Amino acid sequence: MIRKITGFRVDSTKAPADIDDRIGGMAARAEGIPVVQLRDFRITGKSIDARRGVPVLLYNLELDVDEQDSPAEFHLPLRLDLPERTALLHPVVVGTGPAGIFAALALALAGAKPLILDRGRRVEERYADYRRFLESRELDESSNLLLGEGGAGTFSDGKLYTGTRDIRAAFVLDTLARAGAPPEIRYLKRPHIGSDKLRAVAANLRKRIIGLGGEFRFGTEVTGLLLKNGRCIGVETAAGDRIEAPAVIMAPGLGGRELVQRMARQGAGALLKPFQIGCRIEHPQSFIDRAMYHLDSRPAALGAAEYHLVSRPGNGVPGVSSFCMCPGGEILNATAWRGHSVSNGMSDYARNGEFANGCLIATLPAEKFGSSAEAYEFLAGFERRIFESGGGDYAFPAQDAAAFLSGRNGLSLARTGCATGIVPGRLDRLIPPELATALRAALRHFDRGNPGFIRYGKFVGLETCVSSPLRFHREPDSLMSNLSGLYPCGEGVGCAGGIMSAAVDGLKVAEALLRQET
Repeated sequence: MIRKITGFRVDSTKAPADIDDRIGGMAARAEGIPVVQLRDFRITGKSIDARRGVPVLLYNLELDVDEQDSPAEFHLPLRLDLPERTALLHPVVVGTGPAGIFAALALALAGAKPLILDRGRRVEERYADYRRFLESRELDESSNLLLGEGGAGTFSDGKLYTGTRDIRAAFVLDTLARAGAPPEIRYLKRPHIGSDKLRAVAANLRKRIIGLGGEFRFGTEVTGLLLKNGRCIGVETAAGDRIEAPAVIMAPGLGGRELVQRMARQGAGALLKPFQIGCRIEHPQSFIDRAMYHLDSRPAALGAAEYHLVSRPGNGVPGVSSFCMCPGGEILNATAWRGHSVSNGMSDYARNGEFANGCLIATLPAEKFGSSAEAYEFLAGFERRIFESGGGDYAFPAQDAAAFLSGRNGLSLARTGCATGIVPGRLDRLIPPELATALRAALRHFDRGNPGFIRYGKFVGLETCVSSPLRFHREPDSLMSNLSGLYPCGEGVGCAGGIMSAAVDGLKVAEALLRQET
C-alpha cells in the first residue's frame, strides 16, 4: 500500500548528511508505521524553507507499506505522445543543446532516424578546446563554451528548475538521470546536475540516439535554409552542401545569432520581443550561506546556499531578478565570437568552490530597437567594449558593488573565482545605462534584506546571452513556421528559456512533427 506524506519537516541542523537515505524510516516512525513494514520509499519532492530562523528540510514522500497487500510499484508519468511507428525518415535537427537533443531523442524513439547537425564538436573534444582556450586565450569560434555538443548548458550549473508544469518535464528528468545525472534530480525542488557530470550525460544521450538509428554530424555549420515554393526542404552548410530533408527542426541556441538572422531574412516569420541582459555578481560562498541559512556555519545536511532575489522599484526604473545563480561556482567567459566577452556561471556537482555568483538581469523592451540587426549589434557592441576593457585577453573588467553604487573606481575584492581573471574596470560606465540604473536600485533593495550583499559583492563582466531578441512564429497546433516544413525550437528562436523549458520544447516540437506525418 502506498502512503503519501506531504510537507514532512526536518530541522537541518540536526539532520545527518545522508538524510535522503534515512528519510523514509524517519517519516514512517513519525506516522506510527513500524519500520519493519516499510518495504520501500520514494522522495517525490524536497526543498529548503529558510524563511523563518533555522532552515527546515521539507519532504514529500511515498511510503510502500506492507499491509498484507502485494508489493506496490512506484510510477512516474514518463510516456510521451509518440506514434508506435512513423513513415517519417531522416528529418534534420540543427543543434545539440537541450532543445535539439530532446527533439532528436523523441524522433529516434519513434523510429524516424534523425540526422543531427552541429557546428561545434563532440563534448569530449569541446572540453579539451575550452582548456586550450584558458591556456592560450585563442578562441575557437566553432568550439567554445557557447557552441558544441550539449549547448551552453553543458558548461553551467546544469540547473533544471522551471516554472513549467508540463508533464514532459518528468520525462526529461528521468532521461537525464538514466544518462548519468544524479538520481535526486527526480525529486529536488531546485535540481542541478553540475558541469562535471553534464559532459558524461551529453555523451550518453548521443550514444542512445545513435543506438536508435540517429546520425550525428559535428563540425557541420548550417548557414541557411533550402527553400522551394515557400517550403523548407532542407538546409545549406558552410561547406556548400545541400542537405534535403522532409522536415527541419531548427534549434540553434543563443550562439546561433548569424543563423537566426539568416532564417528571418529568408522569410521565416519572426518578431522582436523583450529580452534580458545582466551583470554577474560574485560573493564569498560563506557570506551567501550565512545570509540565506541564518547560521554561522552550514549544517552537514545542506548544500551550498543559493539565492533567488527580485527588485521591483517602479517609477520607470526597470526591475531586476537573479538568474542562473551558481553556488560554489566560477565565472566563465562564454563567448563564441573573437574580440567579444560574454559572462556566464558554472558549478560542478559538489558546489564546493570558494565563491558564489549569480547574474542580476533586467529586461530591455522590444520597442527600443528598430530591427533584429540593431538589437544584435547592440549586444555585440557592448561585448566588444567589455573585451577591450578587460585587456583584450578575455579577462573581465570588475568593480566592487559599493564602488558601482557610488560611481567611483574600486576593486578591493580582487580575489575571484573567474576562470579568465579580472581587472579593475568602471562597469557602471561600460554597461547599458538602463541596466546600470536598475542594478543600483536592486543593490540597495537586496542589501536591506541581506546585509552585506553590497559590502562583499563585486560585479564581473556583462551577460548578453540570456535570451533571444527574436521570437519566431509557430502555428499553434503544428508548431510549424509560416515556412512549411520548418520547426523553430528552443532558446535561440525565442521559444524557451533555460535547460528544462528548452528540452520540453524540443519534445513538444518533435511530437507535433510526428503527428503531421502519421
